[in-house]
Amino acid sequence: MDLTVIMRNTRNAIKSMTCLLWVAIVNIAPSKAQTSPIAPSAGKEAKNTIIVGAGAVNLMYILVNNLDNANVTTPSDSFVFSSITTNTTAPLIYLKYENKLGRKHALGLNFANSGFTVGGLVRDSFFFNDMGTLTQLNLQGKDVTRSFNVRYNYTFNPDAQVQVYWGLGMGIRTNKVSISTNDTKLLNQFAIPGINVASVPTVGFESTLGFKGTIADQLGWYAEMGIAKSIFQGGISYSF
Repeated sequence: MDLTVIMRNTRNAIKSMTCLLWVAIVNIAPSKAQTSPIAPSAGKEAKNTIIVGAGAVNLMYILVNNLDNANVTTPSDSFVFSSITTNTTAPLIYLKYENKLGRKHALGLNFANSGFTVGGLVRDSFFFNDMGTLTQLNLQGKDVTRSFNVRYNYTFNPDAQVQVYWGLGMGIRTNKVSISTNDTKLLNQFAIPGINVASVPTVGFESTLGFKGTIADQLGWYAEMGIAKSIFQGGISYSF
């Protein structure tokens, strides 16, 4: 695995998205005609918003996906695996709810989910299975991370067609790491009751700069960049 190539691709992706976001800022329409969605049945301004989004550019995901190109066959290689059998990533999704407290202020709840699985044949590691056959150790690790944050958003230009906002969230981050292997004796060493190797909650945190606008009626879009499960994220919203 060429770490230089990974970092270069990551920097290029960040530069491209930053340019797009800068263009959006520069071209924010000064018009006041388009404001927050209006609930047609109630005839009043929408106060609640449900958001569904997907993430892009997660550094751990980049490393896991690039294991396809890792050179692990060289005996002198210090990499733990001599062969990669599994390297997959779970969908990186965001689910959010926001309540509008005023023209520029909103408070909500954010849920985010990410995960990956990596496995392979461990270099220079063999054992005798139940049949007495010499077998190379196959080890697989799975990580699932979920965040539940309370988030505050501040909108800089609430009357513009493309609104710019900054958000800060804090909460709980849950981690679940599990290990599977073809060596049952080794697996028993990881079987810690109630913990499943590692499942200790930690503090969740996010801080992003975002942009949002209206697609049609109560349907909208959003895009964010910053510190979260992914560097970039985007999706659709529904206000009511």
